Amino acid sequence: MANPTQNPGGAPRDDQETIRLAAALPEHVRNLNHATAGTPGLTLPSTAYAILGNLGAATFGLDQLLDQLGRFFLRELQAGRLGHDHGQDITEVLSRHGQSLADARRHAQALCAVLTEAQAEINAVHSHPAPSGSGTPAHDEAYDGDRAGASLAAVDFPIPITHPTLLAQPPDSDRPSGAQPRRSNSQEA
Repeated sequence: MANPTQNPGGAPRDDQETIRLAAALPEHVRNLNHATAGTPGLTLPSTAYAILGNLGAATFGLDQLLDQLGRFFLRELQAGRLGHDHGQDITEVLSRHGQSLADARRHAQALCAVLTEAQAEINAVHSHPAPSGSGTPAHDEAYDGDRAGASLAAVDFPIPITHPTLLAQPPDSDRPSGAQPRRSNSQEA
């Protein structure tokens, strides 16, 4: 099993690498915003389908990331390694922080679900050649590429990422976990 503290290149991850990864996120979103502003970056329904699938996967991963951030602060608090620059009660500060993270996790899960729904709605949408005489050149190659892309995307997402078996229950949720206690085969006296 791969070491989670190492990046795919093998070098150990440290705080600077983690900050670099987080700093790259807004830039990638900005580039995606520019790419989808129109042609030539967004001309096929399969492109929109792939974008929605990847956005859904990214928001699915946010839930884990937010949980890990909360767990980090709990570990550091329990180890006595945290203080506050202005002398505030660190336990109260982290309690509010934890509630904000729990709210963010719920929003991320909801966003993941609606992105997956939006993607599913356009699953069968495809391009087709423009009608002749419309003044717009036909795009037979675009149609063929779009159909192939949609087929590949459908294979990549055999079950929605919001499927209940894939979503972890938030630790502070009021909902039951779905896990049922085992019953013994012997009768009670």
